[in-house]
Amino acid sequence: MTLHDPTHLYEGEIGDSTRKIARAISIITQPQLFSVVLYAIICLIITDLTEYLKIYAVCVFFGCIFPIIEVGYYSKKTANTDGDIYRKEDRFIPLVLGTLSYALGAVALWLVSAPWLITVLFVCYTVVTGSFVFISPYWKISIHACGMIGPTMAICQAFYPSGLLLFLLVPFICWSRYVLRKHTPAQMVGGIVVGAILTEIVFILIL
Repeated sequence: MTLHDPTHLYEGEIGDSTRKIARAISIITQPQLFSVVLYAIICLIITDLTEYLKIYAVCVFFGCIFPIIEVGYYSKKTANTDGDIYRKEDRFIPLVLGTLSYALGAVALWLVSAPWLITVLFVCYTVVTGSFVFISPYWKISIHACGMIGPTMAICQAFYPSGLLLFLLVPFICWSRYVLRKHTPAQMVGGIVVGAILTEIVFILIL
């Protein structure tokens, strides 16, 4: 696979088996789905067992269930047939609702006295998703690539240096989105950079 222009979609052909692998990676690493596993890990390590289910339930509802429902609804409503909202002009309302869900999640976590790292992670999601509200109408920045950064940086905060291993997943995510013609390399780099910078700013300011 040769990369000719980082601002263009992949123009080559891939076999059925490669497409299936790329599609599986793309589905598994959807930010809402992948975060369920990361929430479970973070909550398990830094919460008491008596608090675990309560805090994890808040994380899953506001960070996974509601975002998946609203993305699925708007995907169908706007005729984005494969579950992705791939047209940038269709992303505005889902991103606004996603930002609201993460903000409410941060408030709910604060109200139940969740560990500060988990609450701050939701603040990061709110800020980053909110930034995408303004970017996406003009540029289809990669939410998949960005969606790995916040949770991975939170894992690194809790389990440094072993948490750095999660960054090894980023190239596979970018590869899958590229060969499936969902994003250009530039859009994926943009997602990574925006996610990393904004997450680090939030961490510095309030963690």
